Amino acid sequence: MKDYLYIDSQDDSHQARFKVSDTPKIDRLIKEKRFSEALIEIDRILEIDCSYSNLNLKGIILENLGEFKQSIECFDKAFNMHQSDDIQLNRANCLYSWAKVTFFPEGDYDKALRLIDCGLESIPESEDPSEFYFLKAEILEGMNQLVEAHKCYLTAHKEFDRLREFESQCDYLSNTTDTLVNIVGSDFYNFTPEIGGILTLIKDDDNEHDPDAVAVAYNGETVGYVANNSYTLIDEVKSASDIRNQIGDNQKIEILFVYLGEYVIAKLLD
Repeated sequence: MKDYLYIDSQDDSHQARFKVSDTPKIDRLIKEKRFSEALIEIDRILEIDCSYSNLNLKGIILENLGEFKQSIECFDKAFNMHQSDDIQLNRANCLYSWAKVTFFPEGDYDKALRLIDCGLESIPESEDPSEFYFLKAEILEGMNQLVEAHKCYLTAHKEFDRLREFESQCDYLSNTTDTLVNIVGSDFYNFTPEIGGILTLIKDDDNEHDPDAVAVAYNGETVGYVANNSYTLIDEVKSASDIRNQIGDNQKIEILFVYLGEYVIAKLLD
């Protein structure tokens, strides 16, 4: 996470400071992690000087005490008085911390997702949101929203070319009329699927494990099978059982791409 930005209200340029020159006692208490004492001190000061810099400081203290809602309220009041990217960054960091504890150990994934989305909306454009996207990806993964989680991981790693490629794959899967299958077991056969590769489907009538088994062959050798179990299938592809009665001898398939790092997607050729 980023360091919090303290604001020196005596500085007319309103530049970020990492030392609060007019509240040295509170600065020391924060460094010593004596946040309860710091809260008492900042409340005493706010009775005299309810400035945006003091409200910002109270927000920092409250977040460290785990009082996230009150912390956000302080940052919002401070921002209404002085629209600063520094205050917005503190607000975003607070939402990140709130989302993190809500995700784990509290396990409230829906609330955690709402909080991290709010944090992403709050973070200034000048700041790197990667850490926010990493947390959002973890939350989505916990919710079994694997497609959106993968997009967030790619965004967090700044792999934007791969993100565009993945989004193109998603769009294809959602809109194609092609008959698609997933090839499994290629590692067992020491076969590396290559994009654009043409393979042959063969009904494996003698398979003792699956009466609907359909083998995938290359140069006459088995290099895998068409997926036929729920844990190896995604909604957009057909199982071996689905296609077995639709294919003839020497049915050809073309490898299109590897989806989510594990599904080898191929289409049946006419």
